[in-house]
Amino acid sequence: MLRFLTIALVATLALLGAGAGMRTIWLPTAWHISAPTGSVHSVGLFAQGIALSPDGKHLAVVDSGDGPPALLVLDATTLAQQRAISLPGAFGKPIWLDATHVLVAGENDDAVEDVTITTGGVSHIALPKGSWPAQVALSPDRRLFATSNDLTGSVAIGAFDGAAPAIVHGGANPSDLLFSPAARRVYVALRAERRVAVVNVANHDVASIPVGLHPDALALSKDGTLLYVAESDDDALGIVDLRRRRRVADVDLSLHDGRTRGYGASPNAIAVGARDVYVSLGAENAIAVVRDRTLLGRIPAGWYPSGVALGSGGRLYIADAKGESSPANPQYLPYAPVHSNGYVGSSLDGSIRIAGAGAIDTQQVVANASQDWVAPVHTIVRAGGPIEHVIYIIKENRTYDQVLGDVPNADGDPSLAWFGARVTPNQHAIATRFGVFDRFFADAQISADGHNWSTAAFANDYVERFWPQNYSGRRPIYDFEDGNVAGAPHNGFLWDDAARAGITYRDYGEFVQIPSPGANGIVVSHMPHLADGHVAPQYPGWNLEISDQVRYEAWKDEFDRYVAGDDLPQLEIVRLPNDHTMGTRPGELTPQAYVAQNDEALGEIVDAVSHSPYWATTAIFVVEDDAQNGPDHVDDQRTTLYVVSPYALAGTHHDVYTTASVLHTIELLLGMPAMSIYDAVAPPLYGAFGFRPILQPFDAIAPRVDVNARNARTAYGAAESMRLDFRDADEADPRILNDILAHAVRVRPRR
Repeated sequence: MLRFLTIALVATLALLGAGAGMRTIWLPTAWHISAPTGSVHSVGLFAQGIALSPDGKHLAVVDSGDGPPALLVLDATTLAQQRAISLPGAFGKPIWLDATHVLVAGENDDAVEDVTITTGGVSHIALPKGSWPAQVALSPDRRLFATSNDLTGSVAIGAFDGAAPAIVHGGANPSDLLFSPAARRVYVALRAERRVAVVNVANHDVASIPVGLHPDALALSKDGTLLYVAESDDDALGIVDLRRRRRVADVDLSLHDGRTRGYGASPNAIAVGARDVYVSLGAENAIAVVRDRTLLGRIPAGWYPSGVALGSGGRLYIADAKGESSPANPQYLPYAPVHSNGYVGSSLDGSIRIAGAGAIDTQQVVANASQDWVAPVHTIVRAGGPIEHVIYIIKENRTYDQVLGDVPNADGDPSLAWFGARVTPNQHAIATRFGVFDRFFADAQISADGHNWSTAAFANDYVERFWPQNYSGRRPIYDFEDGNVAGAPHNGFLWDDAARAGITYRDYGEFVQIPSPGANGIVVSHMPHLADGHVAPQYPGWNLEISDQVRYEAWKDEFDRYVAGDDLPQLEIVRLPNDHTMGTRPGELTPQAYVAQNDEALGEIVDAVSHSPYWATTAIFVVEDDAQNGPDHVDDQRTTLYVVSPYALAGTHHDVYTTASVLHTIELLLGMPAMSIYDAVAPPLYGAFGFRPILQPFDAIAPRVDVNARNARTAYGAAESMRLDFRDADEADPRILNDILAHAVRVRPRR
C-alpha cells in the first residue's frame, strides 16, 4: 500500500508542478510520460509480462527485475494486490492454465513453474539443465505446453503427464511462442534473427517465415489465420498470412516528432481485440493501436511498457517495466538486504495502469518525446565548422555528486563527494576551465545498457529485459557488449554510423573481446565495422588488472603517429574503465588509487591533445556510461559530463542534457545521421560552445593521492571483495561493492 501511495503522490506532484494541461512526469532520458489518469499500482522491480484470468477477475504479473522474482496476483477491477508468490525464477508473460493455475517460464530454474494462486503453491515441470526458458505457451486444448529456451536456442514441447518434453532446436535467442489453433505447430519468435520458426509438433520438423528484425512478441488474430509479430528493432508490427506462410504487411510504429523520425519504439508485447491490435512500445512509453493494417494512434503509458492485456468494457491493462518516475538517492544504503534503498537497479518500481482501449492521444505521446531546443542560426556545432575531430571518452559508473559534488556554484552535495578534488584534480580542473554541467543524465541505469546507450543512443528490448536477470545473478552470461546480434539496435552503433557516413574512426577498448588483450596481446572485436581493422590492437578493453596509465600510453603511441602522419581519425572512441574500482580486494589498488589513476589518464589525454597541432580542431567529450555506483541528491541517473575544446564555454551550465545529447552533438559536428529517435530529438550541446577559441593548452595535474596504494587484508570488505567477480563489467554485485566503497572513502550516505 505504501508504494501505491508513493506513486499516487509522485503523479499528483507532477500534475501540480507541470502547469495546466501538461500532465507529465519528467524522466532522466529527458523524455516525459503522461501522469496516469486512471488506476495505477506498483509491482516490484521490472514487470516482464501481464495476463488476465479466463474469468476476467484477476491479473497475473511476472515481477522479474534486479531482485527476487515473483508472480503477483492483482484484482482486475481495483488493482489491489491479492497475493505475491515467490518463485525460484520467472521471465516473460504468465499463461493462465485455468482459473486458479498460472504457468511461468522459470528462467534460471530450468523449469516451468505451475503456480496455484489460491494457495501460493508452486510445482515444477523440469527442463534440461542450462535451458533457461524465457517464455511458456499453452495449446488451445490445454493438453500441451511449450517453452522457448534462450540459452540453448531450443523449444521444449511436452504434455502434463510427467514425461520428459521433446527438445527441438529452433534458432538463436528464441523469445515468445504460441501454438497454432489446432496445436499442430508452434510458432517461435527468434530475437537474434529475422524469422519466426515453425515447429511441427508431431515430427519436430522446423520451417521458417521471414519477418522483420528481432521478432519479439507474437499473437494470433481472432480467427487464427493471421500471426502478428512485434518486430522490435524494425519498429513494426508484422502481419503473417498463416495459410501462405508469408508476411503480407508491416505496420510502421516508429515515432515522428514533427521534425524527424527515428528507430527506437521497441514493440515488445501484443494484445488482440475484436477489431484492434494493441502493441506495447517499450521505448516510446506508449501503446500503439492498429486496425486493418493501419496505425490509428498511440495511448500514453508509463515508463517502458512491457506488457498489455485487454479486458471487458474496453479496459486496457498496461505493465510498465520501469514504473512512474526516477528518484534521487542521497540516502543510498547499498548494503541493505534484498531491496537496496537507493541502488538504481532497485529503484525501477514497475507499475500496472488501467486505461481506456480508445484513449488515443498521439499528440501527447509525441509531445512527451519532443524536447525544447532550437538550432541557433550561427553555431560551431555543425559539419564543416572549426571542429573536425572528436575524441569520445567513456568512463565507468559514477554519479555527479560522487565526483563533482564539491564544485562551488553548481548543484552538488559536498557530503556525497566520495572522490572529490583531492582524488580527481584533473576532472575538477577541466570542469573549472571548460564548463560544469550539473544537469547531465545518463540514459542508462547500469553498464549493460550503458555501453549500448553510450554508443548507439539506444538499448533495445533484448538488452532492457535481460540485464536485470544478469545483475540479479539469474543469468550466467553477460552478452551486452560482445557482438550478440540480439542486442544490436536497428542502426547499429557509432562506428557503424561513421562507416556509413564515410567518417574515419578508431576504437580504443569499447566493444572489444573480453578478456583483453586477446591472443598474443592483440585486442580484437566481434562487432561489424570494428572487426575490420578499426580497433587499436594494443589498447586493452575491460580488464581492471590493467592500469589506465597503460591505456593512456597505448593511445598516446598511436596519437603521436597520427600527429606525425597528419592523419588523425575524425572520430576516436576511448574507454577508460578503471574508475569502476575493485573494491578493497587485497593486493589490488585502493578505490582512491583506482579513481585517481583514471583521473590522471584522462588529464594526460587532454594534455596531449591540447599540446598538439590538432588542438584547434578537436572536441573531447567525456561521459560515464551510467551512474549506478553511488548516491546523488538530484537523480540516481545524474552523472558527469566534460566538454573539452578551445571553443568550450566556462561556467556552470544548468541546461538538461543526456547521453543522447552528446551523441547528437558528435553527429552534427562530423556530419553523421542520428542513430535512433533518442539522439534525433535530444538537444545538442549548442550552449557548451562559443565562437572565440582559447588556444591555451591544458597541463595535466599530477595525482594528489598515491596511485599505487594497495588494499590491505584488514581493509573493510576485503573478504567480500575477494568473492566479487570483476571479470566482466558489473558482474560484481553493486550493492556489496558500493557499501565497500562508502566505507573505503569514509563517507556514510545520509539516512
